[in-house]
Amino acid sequence: MEWKGSGEMPAKQYEILALIMRYWFVLLILYIFVRSLFSTVRYLSSVKATAQESTGNIPFILVLFALTAFILLSLKDELNVLALLMGILVCSTFLFQYLFLCYLFKGMDRYLLLMVDTLCIVGFIMLQRLQPDLAFRQVEWFGLGSIFLLLTVLYIKFFKYWDKLNYPLMVISIGVLVLTLAIGKEMGGAKNWIQVWKYNLQPSEFVKIILVFVLSADLKTKKSRVERLPILLFTAIIILLVVLQKDLGAAFLYFCLFVFLYYIATSDLFIVAGASLMASIGAVISYYLFGHVRTRIAAWRNPWADVENRGYQIAQSLIAIASGGWIGLGLGLGSPYVIPASKTDFIFAAICEEMGILTGISIIGLYLMIMARGVAIALKAKRPGDTLLAMGATISLAVQSFTIIGGVIKLIPLTGVTMPFVSYGGSSMLVSWGLLGIIQGIAIKNAGGNQDDPEQQRSEQEKGYHGSEED
Repeated sequence: MEWKGSGEMPAKQYEILALIMRYWFVLLILYIFVRSLFSTVRYLSSVKATAQESTGNIPFILVLFALTAFILLSLKDELNVLALLMGILVCSTFLFQYLFLCYLFKGMDRYLLLMVDTLCIVGFIMLQRLQPDLAFRQVEWFGLGSIFLLLTVLYIKFFKYWDKLNYPLMVISIGVLVLTLAIGKEMGGAKNWIQVWKYNLQPSEFVKIILVFVLSADLKTKKSRVERLPILLFTAIIILLVVLQKDLGAAFLYFCLFVFLYYIATSDLFIVAGASLMASIGAVISYYLFGHVRTRIAAWRNPWADVENRGYQIAQSLIAIASGGWIGLGLGLGSPYVIPASKTDFIFAAICEEMGILTGISIIGLYLMIMARGVAIALKAKRPGDTLLAMGATISLAVQSFTIIGGVIKLIPLTGVTMPFVSYGGSSMLVSWGLLGIIQGIAIKNAGGNQDDPEQQRSEQEKGYHGSEED
């Protein structure tokens, strides 16, 4: 087999190369996964272990993974110089971000940052495969998200009175959601988008990060149920507003975030049981009110009953995952275009099809380790507010990650949320990095010792739940 013309590789040669390279990609991802796993086990099992452990050659391995994937994609059909440049852009942006943040913040959890960067790079590669212009825009969002992480870390580290902004944040959240309901654009069955200049933004994503701050500020001190009424009403109102937008995925995330964080802080089963009952009633009402909810439930129960219509998405997703096998069909050799929303909701199925179930399991493992490190960082925090902030950010990322993966593999009904750090979506990318910034901010505070005002710290601990004699 020979090259037929200038810069064009025959399809057969590309197929052989992609089939060989799939072993290489699985090997590199497994290496990153195993190294991260050993580090996480050490971090969780030893009180002396710190988040600043050396990451060794993982950044180099990640660059190798990205470069070889983009070089392979550049050889498909004909030599694509833009794909090569994209690979260089991805690697240089990742290296600059990683080295700059680690240099700037000595206490940053490097493994946590690298695991998230790995997820982002897998997403860039798959978007380059599916729609190159979206991959470029996703790198832009990656850069903006890294800046958002930087600002969030600085906010957590230096702004000591963030809890004083609770009521303004509540008003802003409700105002933004009402505005979306009034003038928002409807996409995918939900009226939850607002166009700002040339970008479509999803305000409910940004309210999610505000909810983490508001709940943490309110729950860090002891209060009676009556005194909790403002935060209970606020949570109920924003859940109602996103339900009215038909954004049931956001409603589910808000509810889970509230229930988990509220129970962790108060152990108040009465409120948690009452909220769960109300949510169950709301879910039943939504089922009868919204046609797309009935469609998703029917597709979840039996996608093969109406595989041409209602069950098409989930059926194609399952077929794609199964056809990929353990090591995938090879990058560029699958048929991800037949999977609806393969660039957003169903990108996990597209990854499994071309990069294999082993890569999919590694991705799930990376999410699990991100959650484990987030919880460990929260438990090592010295102030109740910091513990709840890190726990809230971790819960939010965990619920969103496993909600969409569970939907794609038919474990639960689809909810229409994105896969954090992997799916295409600017709002999701920015907010996910903001949530990571909260966790990293607390990790940096833990590593540097508590530099806050001792009097304020003592006051919070006396009013908070942690270490209180009444608990």
